[in-house]
Amino acid sequence: MLRISSRTCPSLRWTRVTHPCRYLRIPMSTDAKVTNPVVTSSSTPQPVSHPTGLDRESLGGTVDTRPQLTDGWKWEDSDDSVLAYGVLIALLLAGNIPGLPKSQLADVPYFIGLAVTTVYIGAHRSLTTTQRQMISIKEGALAPVLASVSLFGCYLVVKFFPGLNLQAFLNAYFWLIGTFALLGSSGPLLRKVAGPLGEKSQKVQLPEGLLLNEEGDAVTEAEYAPSDIIALFLSLGLATLEVSSNHTNFTLNNLLACLIATDVLQLVGLRSFRTAGLTLVGLLLYDVFWVFGSPAVVGDNVMLTVATSEIITGPTRILFPRMPGGVGEAADFDFSLLGLGDIAVPGLLACLALRYDASRAVDMRARAQAAGSAIMTALSSLGATASSREVADSTADAASKAYDSFADKEQTQRERTTNGAQSLPEKLEQSQNLKSNLLSGSQQEATEIKLLPNSDAVLQQRPYFQAVASSYIAGLVMAFVANSVTHLGQPALLYIVPCTLGAVIATAVSRDELYRIWSYTDVPTYGMPGEALKKAAEKEKKQQQ
Repeated sequence: MLRISSRTCPSLRWTRVTHPCRYLRIPMSTDAKVTNPVVTSSSTPQPVSHPTGLDRESLGGTVDTRPQLTDGWKWEDSDDSVLAYGVLIALLLAGNIPGLPKSQLADVPYFIGLAVTTVYIGAHRSLTTTQRQMISIKEGALAPVLASVSLFGCYLVVKFFPGLNLQAFLNAYFWLIGTFALLGSSGPLLRKVAGPLGEKSQKVQLPEGLLLNEEGDAVTEAEYAPSDIIALFLSLGLATLEVSSNHTNFTLNNLLACLIATDVLQLVGLRSFRTAGLTLVGLLLYDVFWVFGSPAVVGDNVMLTVATSEIITGPTRILFPRMPGGVGEAADFDFSLLGLGDIAVPGLLACLALRYDASRAVDMRARAQAAGSAIMTALSSLGATASSREVADSTADAASKAYDSFADKEQTQRERTTNGAQSLPEKLEQSQNLKSNLLSGSQQEATEIKLLPNSDAVLQQRPYFQAVASSYIAGLVMAFVANSVTHLGQPALLYIVPCTLGAVIATAVSRDELYRIWSYTDVPTYGMPGEALKKAAEKEKKQQQ
């Protein structure tokens, strides 16, 4: 049954259409009149007076299964982002409450709050980032090796070149990346909360070739909001203050460290859960060896020595003033600390979990808008003498097709990201012969595939992300308890990695999605602008011919 009812508003008349799946509310011109507001399948066909001479633009546009509701959505522009940044700022300020550093275990909720909020922000910023560097299985396997080389190199500098002054170089480096991290967060945030000052109303001409957009086209004119100027000076000022304090102001240090971590999570991602498992387990072994194993090999705790060094300092760790009279390793160091790697590494898994959630999310509003747009297009194509039955049949058919078309695209996208596997054994067989260009990372396939954009529907459908975030908190608590009991520095990944990977597996088993998790591959990106990627694909195609 299709039922059309109308009610008058001050400036619009709304038509409510009952589709077999749901109600749709469609704005129509105030001139639109429906002679028979109730139409059923048993109604006798009667003439219907409806607007004539209305083009598609006046009726809200053409049929589009990728509606504007989701095309332009970015998490940074949502109220959820304002809340998340507000929590981050509140936590940073709470660390300065008088007397708090003297409270026993006050650092635990402080560290956990900052770590979880940082992961939350970074993961959600990654949802609508079109250019991400994806870590493959080979790169994930090399990560512990490269991290070990870097860490041991820093240890050699600290141990054998104590007079070497690298701080000027490091200060310049951290000032630069800190400024960009602050600007990347404060810019969208201020545009969201600044009202009219946050609207892009100013333009500036740029030299041709200076900047390229994501499609690879030259940007000759840039728009900015007045709030962007405030964000720029705020970022420059805070980064300068942090560097001038020699990274000893723990609030400013933590601010930059958290925002740098969110940038990393936004721009770098794991290609699959298989890659995530290999990478996280490898880094767990790396963490355990350099904390517990290095004293037996080199006679010193390499990880702790580098982390507490005064030669190599910067916003690479979260700090909290240590209680006077503390005991244990590095008791003479003024701060308790949590390494940035203990945030970024599990954060990569949280990002992947959230992007998987987004790939499975059902965007009902987008489906409804696609159906509504189809109904308006159908109405505009009817003649002035169309009967009520013709109106009902035409709009119902258009809405059903548009609704189903969007649903089919969502399903196709899910199948692409899991290689179409319907069971774990089938996926294991397929993995021996990677027939999907998407999974193998083909540039041509990445160019040709038109993926649906993520939408805010994921904010209500995040089972895997919530499982990872909860287990991350549990892992951090376990690490702090072990530190409190043993008074020894702890490899936090020893507790975090089993908790987070176990949470993913447990959630997948409970939802009967283990084969989908095994099959899932995030959309590959290559760090190339869209136009350059397209040209590379065309070149590859010509060579094959």
